[in-house]
Amino acid sequence: MTVDSSVKDKQTLKNDINEEHNDELQTKPVVFTTLYKPQADSYRLSEVGFIVIEDGWNEQSLLALKQQTGLGTLFALQTTDKCTDRFEVIDGIIFCKVDEVGQVITVFESALSDRDKVGIDVNDIKRSCGAEKSARFIQTRVTSMPDSGQVKYAVNHLLNQIPEGLSIEYMMLDIESDHKLSLDDMVAVNTAVENRIAEDSEVFYGNRAIDKSDYCWMGAIYVAG
Repeated sequence: MTVDSSVKDKQTLKNDINEEHNDELQTKPVVFTTLYKPQADSYRLSEVGFIVIEDGWNEQSLLALKQQTGLGTLFALQTTDKCTDRFEVIDGIIFCKVDEVGQVITVFESALSDRDKVGIDVNDIKRSCGAEKSARFIQTRVTSMPDSGQVKYAVNHLLNQIPEGLSIEYMMLDIESDHKLSLDDMVAVNTAVENRIAEDSEVFYGNRAIDKSDYCWMGAIYVAG
C-alpha cells in the first residue's frame, strides 16, 4: 500500500464516519428547545439549545455538545453578574436568576412558536436574545385583579423593571393569562411597549390562555442600547 492510498483510505473512513453521524442525527426526534447539562450520557436533539454558564461549561465541552447534536443555534443563560468569557460557539447570552431558567426558555418558545407563519429571520432571533449585546430577562405576575385591568397593570409593572434611560432595541414578550387576550388588551400592551422602546426596535410577542382564574403572567427578554 502506498502512502497516497493510505491517506485516501483515512479520508474515506473520516467521510464515512461523518455521513453515519449525520444520518444518525437525522433519524432521532428533534424538539424545538432543550436545556443541556454537561457530562450527560446522551443529548436530545433540538433546533435551539440552551446552557447555563455556571454549570461549568467551557469552550471544549460546548464544541463537543454542538458536534454531538448538530445544533445550529446555542444560547447561554448567565445566572450571576460575574464577568465570564464569551465563548465563540455561543450565539447569545441572556442574564437571569437561577430560578428563572425555565421561564426564559418558555418566553423563547412562545414568542417563536409561530415563526414559520410570520417568517422571523434567524438573525433577528439571535439579536433579540443577546447575540450582539447581552440580553436580560424580567417577569411579573398579577393575581386577584379583574380581567379588564390585569393585562394593562402587568405590562406596565413589567416594563417599569427596566432601568430608566435604557433604549430597548429588541424584545421578546410572552403573556400567559386566564383568558384569550381581547383587542383592547393587545392595544394596551402595544401602546405600553411602544412608549418604552426605540423607534426602530423589533418586538416579538407570544401569548397563551391557561386554566387559572384571576391570573396574568408576563415575561420578557430584552436587549438595550
